[in-house]
Amino acid sequence: MKRLIGVSAILTVLLFWGSVVLAQPGKDFRLPSSAVKISDGLYYLGRSVSGAQGYAILRYATGFAKPGGSGAARAPKCYGFLSKGARWKNTEHYVTDINDPATENSLETWDSRVSFDVFGSRDPSGLVDGTDTAAPDDKNELYFGQIEESGVIGVTTVWGYFSGPTFARELIEWDMVLDNTDFDWSFTATPDPTKMDYQNILTHELGHAAGLNDQYDTTCSEATMYGYGTEGETKKRDLAAPDITGIQELYR
Repeated sequence: MKRLIGVSAILTVLLFWGSVVLAQPGKDFRLPSSAVKISDGLYYLGRSVSGAQGYAILRYATGFAKPGGSGAARAPKCYGFLSKGARWKNTEHYVTDINDPATENSLETWDSRVSFDVFGSRDPSGLVDGTDTAAPDDKNELYFGQIEESGVIGVTTVWGYFSGPTFARELIEWDMVLDNTDFDWSFTATPDPTKMDYQNILTHELGHAAGLNDQYDTTCSEATMYGYGTEGETKKRDLAAPDITGIQELYR
């Protein structure tokens, strides 16, 4: 699959070893006071005028993990959905001010496992103006910024229709912010044990954008959709068996 890799003016970007992006004013993320916690790392943002519902999924660093399994009698599947049947019905473009080929690699990691292209091409003319927490703006955004809550590596917000008959459920927008204030980032093939690996973290976050939820049972720690991340980790640039099963079940 070929995608358009646009060349556009990248504002307030400092290039160092190919890719270092500084936080930009006006694009910091904080949960609105009206957000309702549903479960660990999952918050309900509310319903827009159009009827779309929004959710924010927070990914924490491993040091914030709660040890122990789920206590379930059976082993967990290690995959799940934001809402059964809630998926993309059309391939849509995205905008970003991160100029690194690992972005396309992460997108293709998911798209290569299904017959439908979940993620479209980069729109080089699109403006990155921050995460939408009140209503969707028909734009999928990926950027670096500051996340207010301590220990959060990244936040993905997803808007869509999550209730009603499963055939009517649909995802319509995602936005994603990665924290480069509390965390340093690596963009190289060789892992840096002191930095978050961009492709490793991004691949996980794109799973949310596609409709998958986090897994918090420690027996699922090898899955890409495991809810915690750590510096120097690169194995989740690729998908584990539960991730593949999950995305294929959602988009079959």
